[in-house]
Amino acid sequence: MLTYDLKIGYSCNNKCKHCVIADSNDKLINNNINADLTTEECLNLINENINKGIDKIVLTGGEVTLRKDFDILLKKCNNNNLFITIQTNGRRLYKKFVLNSIKNIDNIKFVVALHGAKAKTHDNITCIKGSFNETIKGISAIININKIVILKVVISKINSEELPNIVNIANELGVKYICFAFPHGQGNARKNFNDVIPKYSYLQPILEKIVENSKIYNINIEFEAIPFCIIYKHMHLVGELKYLKSSEICSQVHEDIFDWNKIRHSIKSKGANCKKCALYSICEGPWSEYTDAFGFDELKPIIVSSLQKERILNALHNIYAKGDLEIVNFNP
Repeated sequence: MLTYDLKIGYSCNNKCKHCVIADSNDKLINNNINADLTTEECLNLINENINKGIDKIVLTGGEVTLRKDFDILLKKCNNNNLFITIQTNGRRLYKKFVLNSIKNIDNIKFVVALHGAKAKTHDNITCIKGSFNETIKGISAIININKIVILKVVISKINSEELPNIVNIANELGVKYICFAFPHGQGNARKNFNDVIPKYSYLQPILEKIVENSKIYNINIEFEAIPFCIIYKHMHLVGELKYLKSSEICSQVHEDIFDWNKIRHSIKSKGANCKKCALYSICEGPWSEYTDAFGFDELKPIIVSSLQKERILNALHNIYAKGDLEIVNFNP
């Protein structure tokens, strides 16, 4: 399977404290370059990558639902039988124009950013008062027309204590999938590093509570950019496992297309001690900015017998049943 991640522009109605693309946006603006692609540019990129054999497309930004050509882009993707993922903050999902654009598309899902269990926390992170209520309203609107929603929660010092309760909220909304993503220390997360980036060791008991709640409510979860050794009891929940059986190409705004699997590995790091770990061959390690700040002491190699290692690796390689976040039983 080949996925194309298309950033259609950097315009957004949130101003998240962890926003990783803020540097890219600033660079374009400082050079008097439009930070949003035109409709023609988007369609040309979609055509170019259809010719490369893509099966799936991710429309992201910025905030894709702000675009007046949102329906045109969706129609183009749908007419070419692409499975569509919309990455969004969800604040406009209840708008009539957006609902009319998506209601007749079957092969579509929505990855919606929700960064707090309380309005105060979410709005603190997005820097937009009222954004939490709009996002919740948007999620409800999409669920009501039977579309798949995955919550994307960027972990931070600001919301860490509320993370388990986001599972409860997902259950109340009827959402069955959540991705908890560790922040990448670039863009606004670099500028706000000390306020945003928690240590893995601090998060470990919180992650355990998240897993516990997910089992209570039968909600599928994954953890992005959190190494196996940090959640060694739940290794099957490492989100990067999905890339073992799929490829993804990406394009930033006005930049060349790149292989996300290659780039992602190059901007993460593992320490010398990691080479002793049974999962070394498939673990990507933390974001490099994390280890630059905190080192590698938290990363403890998982030591098992050769037979156990083989069983674990085989189980992890075969863990995804049908797609993102839908996993088979993990029984190494």
